[in-house]
Amino acid sequence: MNLSQRNLQFFIKTAEMGNVSRAAEALNITQPGLTKALATLEDQLNILLFTRTTRKLVLTPEGEKFLPVAKSLLRDLVAASKLFQSSAGELQGAVSVAVGCAFGSTVLPAVLRTFSEFNPGVQVTVIEDTSTGITNRVKQGEVDLGIGSVFGNISGLECTRLLTAQLGILADPMHFAIKDMANDELNALPMLRDGPDSSVMQMLGLAGSPLVAQMRMGIEVTSLCLQLAMIKEGVGVAVLSSLAASHPFARDMHFLPLSPQIRRDIFLQKSSDKALSPAAALLAKRLQQHLQNNSSSFNLRKGISFAAAKDGEWVVAPQFRSSDAASRNSS
Repeated sequence: MNLSQRNLQFFIKTAEMGNVSRAAEALNITQPGLTKALATLEDQLNILLFTRTTRKLVLTPEGEKFLPVAKSLLRDLVAASKLFQSSAGELQGAVSVAVGCAFGSTVLPAVLRTFSEFNPGVQVTVIEDTSTGITNRVKQGEVDLGIGSVFGNISGLECTRLLTAQLGILADPMHFAIKDMANDELNALPMLRDGPDSSVMQMLGLAGSPLVAQMRMGIEVTSLCLQLAMIKEGVGVAVLSSLAASHPFARDMHFLPLSPQIRRDIFLQKSSDKALSPAAALLAKRLQQHLQNNSSSFNLRKGISFAAAKDGEWVVAPQFRSSDAASRNSS
């Protein structure tokens, strides 16, 4: 079987757009040419990848299964082609990282700035997702590395702890003076509701926090940037980690840690079924080193502790179960 990089790219783009005409335009190819390339790929795989509805192309069940495989294959082919184009002694390749907005907005930029300066031949792709989405992307081979909390079925993962962040309530002092409020007053605040698959909701649920019931009545906002905009406008307050509360847009807001404490662990994740490429392995190593050697340089709130060097080793993920996380993070 000879799957070409070109046909894999055509399939992925068509799946994303759900329309042959728009995909052909985006790929700068004629529609008949794209249709022929997709038919060739289907013949090579001996499966039907798409089915047509009245409005768009839809992936068949076989196509759904093949999509993450195709993305992984394409990444590997791109990395292989760049490897042989490298100049002497310069690392080449491609690395994809799935990360939450909190870590991606506060810690990752400085890490990637340094990494890119010393490794200009490595192409890095950063994808934002929820903790559940990050774990799924790593398990399905869509990304090389994931950075987030781990919940649910996490077999097939290897993890190393990067940091622990305390949960608390974030509010704009122009609307809610939470620093001077008692617990019964906090319970009366309009509370924004996070998505059900977010790490905050998972941790609150595991800890049996009464805030879960209070948040059910609030507006659901699944983006950290949108949450911060809502808080700034006085729509409500939100339960966030001290890491998320360190976002540049939240620096003028007040953060009140929850009592009793609930803490969220952030892990670096990789698949246990696939070895990391040299570029991905180097990024993982540089990330851990940067956090251990430069933790004081980040402009972060109190309530965040970075993992010690001895914790920075890969561990098969079933050891990090949700029940264990609850017992670690509640006190």
